[in-house]
Amino acid sequence: MRLAYIIVSHFNLEQTLRLFNRLNHKQSYFVFHISKKCEPHYYEKLREALKGHENCIFSKRSNVIWGEFSLVQAVLNSIDTLIESNVDFEYAFLLSGQCYPIKSREQIVQTLSINRGKQYLEIIPFSELNHISHWMETYHVWVGKRHFLHPNQRSDNLLIAIYNFIFSLFISKNRKLPENFVPYKGSTWWALTKDCIEFLHRQHHSPDGKKIIKYYKHTWHPAELYIQTVLMNSAYRESIINNDLRFILWPEKDEGHPNILTEANYKDIISSDRLFARKFDPQIDATILDLIDKKIAGLNTLESGLGGSG
Repeated sequence: MRLAYIIVSHFNLEQTLRLFNRLNHKQSYFVFHISKKCEPHYYEKLREALKGHENCIFSKRSNVIWGEFSLVQAVLNSIDTLIESNVDFEYAFLLSGQCYPIKSREQIVQTLSINRGKQYLEIIPFSELNHISHWMETYHVWVGKRHFLHPNQRSDNLLIAIYNFIFSLFISKNRKLPENFVPYKGSTWWALTKDCIEFLHRQHHSPDGKKIIKYYKHTWHPAELYIQTVLMNSAYRESIINNDLRFILWPEKDEGHPNILTEANYKDIISSDRLFARKFDPQIDATILDLIDKKIAGLNTLESGLGGSG
């Protein structure tokens, strides 16, 4: 099975290369999106390290800011690159530079083959998420690194009251998704079929698609909203399996970022039926990646002995 990996990354060159080396295969293809705000010389060093690999391509770069539309734009740029480069693949995964496979390639292919043609992404109806309705109903805008929203909920400050009044002259309080779309939420990360990726490519360049993008450019965390909403309001809703195939541990108090996985999480990771885990940081704990590699190497040896094709 031919697999494509979209990897969005902006730091830790060694970790990104380690992820690539673990996934690299004669039937694998890679699209890298490197944020414009990456570490100094990160982009140039990564391109230099991968220049001998014909299965690696780089997408148009965005300046990715946490919580803002720029991460969606990075993904859409990568989808454009994947499709316009005529890459032959059956499934594409969206990964960050801090993801890592926790199953062998054979296991990844086997899992995808069980429900061939299905889409894997987390789906949560927005009706179940009243506590974050402000993500979409409030108008969000970024000026440089500063984040503004309208209406601002604070009412104890004269400057905020003036700010809300000025914004109200230009921005409607009642923001609604165009095309009567029903909103959905879910994990940023997914595995989608080629025809679904082609649909997303066509859709976001269409007049209706541009209206959807215009709306989501002024929402909070659209990377957890956009793909879910577009696909669940299309014929692809019937082919979605509500599973992003990721092992992720969240802190008890939601701080917007998952826990960094360490050696203490190893048993839970390897007993999971998920294909990838996140987030890892070798500067905090590199041993966990060594343990996962050792486990996968053992599985590869076993599968080769049983006639696994890879």
